[in-house]
Amino acid sequence: MDRLSAQKVLMDVIVTSPPYNMNKEYRSYQDNRSEDDYLTWLENVCKKVKVGLKKDGSFFLNIAGRPSDSALPFKLVTRLTDNLGFKLQNTIHWIKSISFDSEDVGRKNGIHNDENVSIGHFKPIVSARYLSDLHEYIFHFTKTGKVKIDKLQVGVTYQDKTNIGRWKTATKDKRDRGNVWFIPYPTIQQSRPHPAVFPVKLPERCIELHGTRENMLVYDPFMGIGSTALACIHLKVNYIGTEIDPQYIAIADQRITTYVQTNHSVQR
Repeated sequence: MDRLSAQKVLMDVIVTSPPYNMNKEYRSYQDNRSEDDYLTWLENVCKKVKVGLKKDGSFFLNIAGRPSDSALPFKLVTRLTDNLGFKLQNTIHWIKSISFDSEDVGRKNGIHNDENVSIGHFKPIVSARYLSDLHEYIFHFTKTGKVKIDKLQVGVTYQDKTNIGRWKTATKDKRDRGNVWFIPYPTIQQSRPHPAVFPVKLPERCIELHGTRENMLVYDPFMGIGSTALACIHLKVNYIGTEIDPQYIAIADQRITTYVQTNHSVQR
C-alpha cells in the first residue's frame, strides 16, 4: 500500500474483508490479537486506504463481530470516522441466511405452503446465550459523505407494477434495493481453501453500487483467493489486489485463469 501511494496510484473503489480477529486458521496471519491491538492495526490499514482513495471514491469494508463482542464493528467505525475523518455514507446488512413463515409473505411471491422457509447457509452457534449469527456488515465509507452512487444498477424490479409512473421517481421497472442484501454462500462439500472466503457477488454488488465506468480501478488490500478480482473481471473493470500468503495468491491466480478460459468474452 505504501508502494502504491508512492506511485500516486488512486483507486475509484476499495472493497475488502480483513480478518475478523476470531482466531481463524490463516496460513500467514495470527488472527487472535488483543482487541485494542486489532483495532489499532485495522485503523492503520484504513489510514493508508484513505490516502489511496480518490476524492469521489468508495471504500466498502466487510466486517463482523462475534456474539460475545458484537460491538466491535462499531468500535472500528468510531475510530475511522473520529480519528481518520471518513464519512459513513451507508451501512449495508449482508444476510447470509434467513428464515420466515409463509404466512408473512404475500401470495405474489409464490410461497403458499404452511411451513416456515429457510434459505442460505451458516455456521450454527452452539450456545445457551447467543443466537446464531446470520449477518455481517458492509460499511460504505467516503471522504465527503456526498458521493453519488448508482442505486438502480443493483436495483430490483417492482413487485407491484402499478408503482411505475405513480411515483415521481419510478420511471421504469427498477427500484432501490435498499441496505439489506441477501447473498448466500455457495454450497461447498469439500474443505475450503481459505477460512473466510466471501461470495464473488458481494464485491461485485459493491462495485456496481458505486457505479462502473471505463478505466475505473478497484483495489482489495486483503485479496485472499481472488473473489474481488473475479468480480472485477466479470464487470470488465481494472483491479489490483495484495495478499501476504503465497498459497492464496496461487489459488487466486488459478481461479482467475480458469474463469477467463471458461468465459472467452473476458480478459484478465
